[in-house]
Amino acid sequence: MPNMRTFKEYLTESAKSDQYEQEVAQYINSIDGITAERPSVSTAYSDVLLTLDGGSTTWLEVKMNHTDNLSNPRIFFDGKKWDTTYTTPVAKFAVEQANKSKMAKDFIKTIAKFSGIKNPKIPTTKSGLRDKNAVPLKVMKEFFAQPGMNRYIVSDDDMNLGKLVTDHYLKGKAEPAHYMQAGDDFYMVGSKNPFGVPNGVPKLSGTGPFKLRVATRSAFYEVQAEVKITQMPKSKYSLKPGSQKKNPFS
Repeated sequence: MPNMRTFKEYLTESAKSDQYEQEVAQYINSIDGITAERPSVSTAYSDVLLTLDGGSTTWLEVKMNHTDNLSNPRIFFDGKKWDTTYTTPVAKFAVEQANKSKMAKDFIKTIAKFSGIKNPKIPTTKSGLRDKNAVPLKVMKEFFAQPGMNRYIVSDDDMNLGKLVTDHYLKGKAEPAHYMQAGDDFYMVGSKNPFGVPNGVPKLSGTGPFKLRVATRSAFYEVQAEVKITQMPKSKYSLKPGSQKKNPFS
């Protein structure tokens, strides 16, 4: 079986991510003329809300490093085609990729044979498992417990993801995030520059892996996207505390 993060590892990673967001927000609050906060809002919003003294606001997306997942919508197979309840650009893209993927088609054929279900459904919720044609959780776990089994049903290791991820943060969020801090690099997201950061700040762009993975939980399973821009341009600017790079808001 492929390596999988334990729940404890997931919580540790999440705690580290939260701490980094806090540190970036605290650092921004040391800059004159701008404040940063992490409101108690859903994941439909980005991480840090920025406010200029004049009252203008925008959001900052914060990632600990360049290998972080940038979006992970869920999709499902209704017995005939892949679909999703999500309305974001990445979710739409994930469905398009799954429906044209030979790898995904082969997965459906293989799981149909393994489960004995002629037209299997692959739900992504606990309630969806009640459907008589849904592959049961126990069966899905047994399927992926086979030696050498790959949980990825779509896998492209080198895709140009700049536009997709830009659309995600500008159109797929409840409010647009015009800036991103990834590791020790600061970026603009799209062409708008509401806080007037220097022209030398690069726009978010680059290539990386796009994948769809079947994850089995304790009470259900889900098919979720992995979107990572691992090859981003270098930025001379950063909001990471202690960075030797230029401050885009100074």
